[in-house]
Amino acid sequence: MSNPSKKKSKSDARKYQATLQESISLSDHEWTYMLPDFPAPAETNRLGLVKNIAVKTTGTKHGITLNFQRASMNRALRADPLSSFIQISFSDFHIRSLRHATSEVIGTQPTTPRECTDYTTKLLRAGITLQGIHYNFYGHSNSQLKSRSCFLFCGSKEEIQSKVEGLGEFSKMKTVQKKAKRIGLLFSSAEVAKTIDPKWCEDIPDVESADYIFTDGCGLIAPKLVRELASRANIIFRNERYCPSVLQIRYRGYKGVVTLDPRMKDGPLLRMRKSMKKFNGGDDHSFAVVQSSKPYTFGHLNDEVILLLHSLGISSDTLLRKQREHFLFLSDAPDSPQLAFRFLAYVNRFDLAERVVLESLDAVRLSVQSLIRAEHNKLINNRGEQRCRILIPNSRILFGVCDAWDVLKEGECQVRITHDQKGQPLTLMNCDVLVTRNPCLHPGDLQKFRAVQRDELSHLVDCIVFSTRGKRPAADLMSGGDLDGDTCT
Repeated sequence: MSNPSKKKSKSDARKYQATLQESISLSDHEWTYMLPDFPAPAETNRLGLVKNIAVKTTGTKHGITLNFQRASMNRALRADPLSSFIQISFSDFHIRSLRHATSEVIGTQPTTPRECTDYTTKLLRAGITLQGIHYNFYGHSNSQLKSRSCFLFCGSKEEIQSKVEGLGEFSKMKTVQKKAKRIGLLFSSAEVAKTIDPKWCEDIPDVESADYIFTDGCGLIAPKLVRELASRANIIFRNERYCPSVLQIRYRGYKGVVTLDPRMKDGPLLRMRKSMKKFNGGDDHSFAVVQSSKPYTFGHLNDEVILLLHSLGISSDTLLRKQREHFLFLSDAPDSPQLAFRFLAYVNRFDLAERVVLESLDAVRLSVQSLIRAEHNKLINNRGEQRCRILIPNSRILFGVCDAWDVLKEGECQVRITHDQKGQPLTLMNCDVLVTRNPCLHPGDLQKFRAVQRDELSHLVDCIVFSTRGKRPAADLMSGGDLDGDTCT
């Protein structure tokens, strides 16, 4: 291969960049690179950086570049130093217009989708040698599959196969698609919270009918474990410890969410449903948290929801009024602590929202103004076309969970949220709520439920609890959803 060109010295690994290949040829059959002043593994491991290789198109030419990125940790990476891995991306490796390219470029570089695919396959089968170390294909998360990226590991193919099989029993799975999807759970970005002995985990049955599973993906967790996890993760809102009611988790072969259960004072720390178990075996007992329920997560109307609301009879005048209110809200947010807090929560900047409460609006005013400009920019999509994003203050984005106490009737739900002004839990009672999830493509994906209060569910905050009664699960009514981590608005 041609000598790679280096753009940054090893003095700062976070800024290190190198061009491994300035062009790509269909005749490439090995990918071997030796870089001068390459950052030391000890330094990149200390900074939490992983090697990132991008195969991409620039103008009318293809090339391969390398830099270092902050690693998103997962269970498949935690047992080895980050220097053992390469993250490789093909997301920008596709056909661009080659009308102005030379005949030489057209003859040697991939010019059709099939040639790009064949090149990608050939590279992943051969692996990459970097600084004398050979890396082979390791795996990818399900989201990485969509973005066309994956991980390589510094080991032989046999060693990698043995390593993967040690994380779970995948060899008996009959289809490639299912095996890849299940292995992908190990690569889902999630911070490992602690190691939990399987003896503290109990399997429990699902609530099922002849055709549906009402508790699909939804288990239970003991309060003392939630408190420990909240303490380790330092989850704080308004300068007070916040214990989430819902955790989206990965543990051994289990995938889904667990909800707080005050009844679990002694005995098991986790109760997992049959529907949560995606594969058996594995020596890794790490308990990883993908995300958790949180307060002040406001929803917004997008193009799809607006079209569906209009088809259900909501007038254009009403929708236009909501849009005017949204623009007025953005205009007033830099001068109102209450509106600024609500806006910062809306854009998931809870760190700045907390500063508004604990310090003052002046401390974050410039950040608020910058984020508002970014919000205006989101009203134009990548094709330069206008799109709708209308904040609805009387809304929340919440995890959907099941009523494990069997106190809700069909068509009922409980919604208990943290009030954005008082900071205390507030239960919506005796009113109708409109619930949907993305993607939503049919008017039936917008469902109306009756919000009620049940004392048995009072400990569940910042989530929506659906009934386990009726002919069909509430979550399944909305785009065929389930309760393994789907959020509702």
